[in-house]
Amino acid sequence: MKRFCYRCGALEAERGPLVGGLCQRCFAEGNRLLQAPAELEVTVCGRCGAHLLGKRWHGAGEGDATANAVRATVLSNLKVARLTDAGVKFLRPHEVPELELRVEPKLAEGVIKIRARGKVHELQVNPQLEEAHIKFTLKRSTCDVCGLKSARHYEVILQVRGKLTGEERSEIRKMLQQLAAEAGKRDRAAFIANVEERREGLDLYVNPASLARQMVSMLKSRFGAEIKESAKLVGQTRDGRQKFRFSILARLPAGEVSFKREKS
Repeated sequence: MKRFCYRCGALEAERGPLVGGLCQRCFAEGNRLLQAPAELEVTVCGRCGAHLLGKRWHGAGEGDATANAVRATVLSNLKVARLTDAGVKFLRPHEVPELELRVEPKLAEGVIKIRARGKVHELQVNPQLEEAHIKFTLKRSTCDVCGLKSARHYEVILQVRGKLTGEERSEIRKMLQQLAAEAGKRDRAAFIANVEERREGLDLYVNPASLARQMVSMLKSRFGAEIKESAKLVGQTRDGRQKFRFSILARLPAGEVSFKREKS
């Protein structure tokens, strides 16, 4: 028995396998691949370029921070249709195999152009091609980490002490700042809030405590620093846990400090 599309009457033998009783063309016309909002608000930190997705801030990444924020916001709000035996599911773009997606932010026009190529149903012979245009508005704000930095928030005071020359003190400061910069690439909340020069050494105000302990570990392994730590209860977190502020003393041994790099 010949099978045909119940909408247009096209024979299955001529237009390919039917999908839910529809020929390939009628199915594609009646089942959109993309589900996209008409408008979006894109929130970008005016200081560091981080962007807000839901309730979480994400780093600016490489390249144009605003364009990155627009792309990320679109992808977090875009859904792709997949028809299965259980019905239609709307998935995130990264959950859909063999989906080709191109997002082109036109910042000057306040519009995002989306081009997609993919299948709504596995029986489709050829992927569907669709375009969508989303209007967006930019909102400037201050991210969580920049707020902490502005307030000079810290969890640990790291006190580096020892009989150091000005050059040695400068080198140690550079090493610790470099360590913080590398940690900041992995954890946006890792930073040195402030550095104070003391006659007897350096005071570094560090966030979070895990970064300060990385610094301490380096001072101990590189220079044989003697470590002493103390903690002071300063309050409670929002979920009721005790909140401490730590002081760590790293005392470098007497004698010349060597900054020669170890051979790899």
